[in-house]
Amino acid sequence: MNTGTQQRDRVASMAAADPEAALALAVKIADPWFRCQALSIAAVHVPDRRRRERAIDQAFAWANDLDEPNRVVTVSSWPIKALALTGNAARVSSETGRLLQIIASEGSPVRRADALHYLLGAASGGTADAAVRVARALGEACLQPLETGKRNKKGESVLDMCLPGIAQLDRELARQLLDRLPPARAERCSRSIETMKDVPLAKVFSWPHFGDAAN
Repeated sequence: MNTGTQQRDRVASMAAADPEAALALAVKIADPWFRCQALSIAAVHVPDRRRRERAIDQAFAWANDLDEPNRVVTVSSWPIKALALTGNAARVSSETGRLLQIIASEGSPVRRADALHYLLGAASGGTADAAVRVARALGEACLQPLETGKRNKKGESVLDMCLPGIAQLDRELARQLLDRLPPARAERCSRSIETMKDVPLAKVFSWPHFGDAAN
């Protein structure tokens, strides 16, 4: 476990009891990836709205300092989730739109799907509209063939994981995506959708994790 991981996890362990101390530790983290995550986790517990929003703004700023679209969008899922957890659905929607534009420039469908997987988990706690926009982009990334022309099996696995939640958000979209999967996988996904239809969406899409180590 590297220092950034340890510092982020320390912030997570203390944020609920002492959010100010957690923020103070978060801003000292040198690695922008872990600083973004830690600021987002601490911000959820800050009672003052302006101070909380300022911490989330800082988290987005550190995410934007990363130099690859998939990394920017993946780690931005933490401040997106912080916005969702603190009830700022309007900003979840606007920031999600911005991030969808960024990830559209990622040429690799595998890297695009990885980032959208995290973004879907975060956006699902905001508005259904924002989450469905991410789900559509995720579906396209997961089903896009690789540059070699081969099936995107990793993308299909990500979609397999997400389809039970997508079905809760938009049943028709889930059906359309199922129709594009190979028959055996589609049948397996259909069973998962039925099995998980009554599981709360927050449990289906539990990532990004705020209480334990994650990426």
